[in-house]
Amino acid sequence: MHVRLSRWRLAGIGAAVVVLALAALLTLRSGSTPAVTAAGASFASGRTVTDLARAPWYGLRLLIDPLRFSEPPEPARSQPRIDAEAGILVDLDARTVLWQHNAHEELAPASTIKLLTAMVVLENYRPDALITVTQDALGQAGDETKMYLKAGDRMTVAELLTGLLTVSANDAADALAVDTVGTERFVAAMNGQAAALGLHQTHATSPVGLDDPLMHSSAYDLAVLAGIDVTQWPLVRQIVGTRYAVIPGTAVHGTFYMTNLNLLLSMYPAATGLKTGYTGNAGSCLVGMAARNGHHLISVVLNSSAYIYSQTRKLLDWGFVQDGLPTQLPTPSPSPSHAPPASASPHH
Repeated sequence: MHVRLSRWRLAGIGAAVVVLALAALLTLRSGSTPAVTAAGASFASGRTVTDLARAPWYGLRLLIDPLRFSEPPEPARSQPRIDAEAGILVDLDARTVLWQHNAHEELAPASTIKLLTAMVVLENYRPDALITVTQDALGQAGDETKMYLKAGDRMTVAELLTGLLTVSANDAADALAVDTVGTERFVAAMNGQAAALGLHQTHATSPVGLDDPLMHSSAYDLAVLAGIDVTQWPLVRQIVGTRYAVIPGTAVHGTFYMTNLNLLLSMYPAATGLKTGYTGNAGSCLVGMAARNGHHLISVVLNSSAYIYSQTRKLLDWGFVQDGLPTQLPTPSPSPSHAPPASASPHH
């Protein structure tokens, strides 16, 4: 399913502070709000999907999207020097690869795999569907990064995705899996989704991304996942471009303040978001996205021994030059002096 990028409406994504007005966007807390439980999922209305009722993820649907990035007939004469085990830069509008290095090598993805977690969630659940957080979900992945959910919190899918994609909240990832259809079935859907998209270097063992010998992806696969997420779902574009998110408290959960772990949003004027990752095996990883003059690039840098943001900035700047766009934009306005506090430890 193609979405023409010329129709995007990205105004406001780069704002320094965004308070998510989820109550206005979603029909929260109403009597008609659907609930999602492990016993019975509340499914979104249909897209182009395949019926896989007999598969291990029975009842969950898979998105079918033909997104592919083609390689140019000849590489650019000048190549950027990027310190990373693997990486790729793609032009999302032209669907072409601008630069790559070991782009199909299977590597530990860390929390960048949450791009696949989000895809499975949004293909199957309405953003306003309610999930009741259980203690089982809170004990899955340790204390690496979290939004500090509590057992009994009733959160919408959109609220949990906000934690997942800003502070890389493992407790949100596990709630989206454990408290809907169960981890085993959810992870099976993640792997079925990767296979349905032809992403053969990707295999998940959890919705979180913690190190596991069988957990792997590639720079190319992650670029495809990122490209589909941001073209299919405006909600993803909104969340990943948000530097500071506030989820107001209600009768069924407290207030959440979250500072996006993706520092590219404050360091690179053209940045529009995407996903960080770090584990011992994966090293520093970053899927980045930037736009200039309505033109969109996605970068993936995996296991960089240098400063991940300087490597990503260098790569994106090089890419915009290849597309005939300027290398420099005005410096962003200073951040507010009283930003909301961060809600997570150093990122996973």
